[in-house]
Amino acid sequence: MAELEVGQHCGVPDCRQLDFLPFVCDGCSGVFCLQHRSRDAHGCSEVNIRNNSVKPDLHRSYPCSYKDCSEKELLPVLCPYCEKHFCLRHRHQSDHECEKLETPKPRMAATQQLVQQIIGKYRGIYFLFLIFSSEHS
Repeated sequence: MAELEVGQHCGVPDCRQLDFLPFVCDGCSGVFCLQHRSRDAHGCSEVNIRNNSVKPDLHRSYPCSYKDCSEKELLPVLCPYCEKHFCLRHRHQSDHECEKLETPKPRMAATQQLVQQIIGKYRGIYFLFLIFSSEHS
């Protein structure tokens, strides 16, 4: 009978356990069983490299660009249109009076004008019909 090729073996040489739900280390990209999933348990070679990576600047803040607003955010809140930083209160285009805000064009005005023209045309035809039918009855 043929064996199914399901799961993967643990990457620790002394273990090599077949695991059907193996873990992948985000440091060394190795495949490990439940027992060896932590970096310490499998002696990850990337532990020191990852710990010495660039640490985020904890004191960085992003001031709001809106006039007379003194709020600051810990994460950047950029307007995708004018590309300025804003606080959460002023993050939407309409809230910070974005220079690139497009005002919606009144589409209904043209439609209303067209409807009035059509109604006016048929109203005139209807009155002619009434006059014509009253003369011939």
